[in-house]
Amino acid sequence: MRLLGILLMAGLLLAATGVQADQVTLVDKGQPTAAIVIAQEPTRAAQLAAAELQWHIEQITGITMPVVKDNRVVRGTQILVGESAATVALGLHSADFKPQEYLVRVRPDVIVLMGRDKDDRQPFDYANHTTWPGWYDEQATTYAAYDFLEKLCDVRWYLPTELGICLPRRPNLAVSEIEIRRVPAMTTRDTWRGGNFPADLCGDSVTGGHPIPPLEPREMKLWWHRLRVVGGEARSANHSLYHYYELYWEPSTNPRLAQLFRGKKPEWFAQGYEGKPPQMCYTNQELIQQVIQEARDYFDRGGYPPEIRQLCNAPQGAKWGENYFAVVPMDNSSYCKCPQCQALLDAQADKQQFSSGHWSDYMFTFVNEIARGIAETHPDKQISAIAYASYAWPPRHVKVEPNVAVSMCLHTRNVYGLSLQDNDHALLDAWFQESPTRPKGVYMYFCFPALNARQQGFRCFPGFFAHSLVKEMQRYHQAGVTAITYEPSYLANGQRSALMDQLEMLIAAKMADDPTMDGNAYIDEFFTRYYGRA
Repeated sequence: MRLLGILLMAGLLLAATGVQADQVTLVDKGQPTAAIVIAQEPTRAAQLAAAELQWHIEQITGITMPVVKDNRVVRGTQILVGESAATVALGLHSADFKPQEYLVRVRPDVIVLMGRDKDDRQPFDYANHTTWPGWYDEQATTYAAYDFLEKLCDVRWYLPTELGICLPRRPNLAVSEIEIRRVPAMTTRDTWRGGNFPADLCGDSVTGGHPIPPLEPREMKLWWHRLRVVGGEARSANHSLYHYYELYWEPSTNPRLAQLFRGKKPEWFAQGYEGKPPQMCYTNQELIQQVIQEARDYFDRGGYPPEIRQLCNAPQGAKWGENYFAVVPMDNSSYCKCPQCQALLDAQADKQQFSSGHWSDYMFTFVNEIARGIAETHPDKQISAIAYASYAWPPRHVKVEPNVAVSMCLHTRNVYGLSLQDNDHALLDAWFQESPTRPKGVYMYFCFPALNARQQGFRCFPGFFAHSLVKEMQRYHQAGVTAITYEPSYLANGQRSALMDQLEMLIAAKMADDPTMDGNAYIDEFFTRYYGRA
């Protein structure tokens, strides 16, 4: 009976996904029986998808499948990549898809790989990554191509460069009939991009010796595209007010930047400190009005003006897209000592862990002021904040405004710190209880203990935590998290490690895209396919 149940379930799954027993042949005995078809003026996303499809099919079969425009007659199966006259004839328009939605449809004579793309039809060069779709551009046609290659052609991308690609080698290539139309589960699937991987993918964790050159940017970007961490919604946040020192504390020593100085405003900065203040005074009404105005200008202009982006501490808010403006203090806990600020200290909040609520009332009072100001003029926009360090927990005496998106900073790697993990889990639950519908993200620290090791000059073994990460990703989905960013492990010379977090980066990207994925089975497959009999 158990075997019968398994067979019945397998049949239901096949019916649900549209998989059929029929096969569509693309390459037969070393000869192409299909062609890749794109529009006469294709989007950059469609061109990247077509180029990736052609390259991978050549790696599998040794055959270069032709890429042709849709005004050409094609013999055999047409692989329609992106919107074209052929997809329009089928009733499929890119603009009709939801943000990030894509379609994989395999039929005997026509295969459709398309989705919602930015209408960017500028010149494209597969060899030049600067001509590819931008990091946050709509490019769901590439998702369709990668899903096709992964699910139907058995391709895996375990590391940047060809060293990390696993695929079959065969003279014939046939794919099953199927239909997949979906949107990635998490709208933001991101990685911190400060620092490149080393060219040898190993690098060194201790400064000294000969610096290792960085990995070629094209290889970095290819891997990010293949993991689908490119193309998501720009929604995260980071410390966003450092540029106020150049604008309002003192002129920069850089003559070019000194021209941007707008006049000294010492009352805007934290009181009670000698020399350069470590923070702002977040109860100062002039400062609050200035941040509100900056946010309004940001939304009206579609980003910071070029002269502000030139600052050495460029505003992090400039990264976060057209719908979100970051409001985050400096990265320290030395807050203003004026009576108005100190009155908002929650002395009763538990501060036994790194992530506490000691300053949550104070910080979210400031965030709320900005959010209310933006709601008056831009009701469809959001303020993006983080829940971090001494303001990690929801405030106990302040109701966070509804137009505030919150990204929680969690110690995802530190599975050996049981009390730390318990605190993070309780914090996650608390934010869900605070507002189940609030846009929530998680900033995942993959970077410890490697960051400590780099700072203190010792070599560390960062620890394998892939199976734990599977559970954490499931927990994030259950808590309504729709955005993740992971910060990779540090190496010497400003580089990041491709190996210390290799499998964990894969699990984070894959499970953010598809929460139904069996993460533990993927781990088993990774070791079998990547290392083989070893």
